[in-house]
Amino acid sequence: MMKIAHHVLLYYLYARNKYDITSEEKNGKGYVYYLFIPKKKNEPAIVLELKYNKSAKETIEQIKEKNYIDRVKDYQEILLVGLNYDENKHHECIIERVIIR
Repeated sequence: MMKIAHHVLLYYLYARNKYDITSEEKNGKGYVYYLFIPKKKNEPAIVLELKYNKSAKETIEQIKEKNYIDRVKDYQEILLVGLNYDENKHHECIIERVIIR
């Protein structure tokens, strides 16, 4: 069984073709775990936050409360990705689509 960290790493490696990726960057009111900034304006920006022993919902709330989308607010579409995992290797993920007009 592949660990969640391996999934994130594989996505990270693949995404480098279409995105500039930063990690633990000061953004808004805190440090966002991963920020995927599209190289082309027609791709969605992605804000990815990871948590351990919390909930994916709490992770999405943190993205919003700490204004992690501030750096990518000029993009039409932003995907908020909240990912939580626990000591039992159970994980949950919420993806929320934000459209900026």
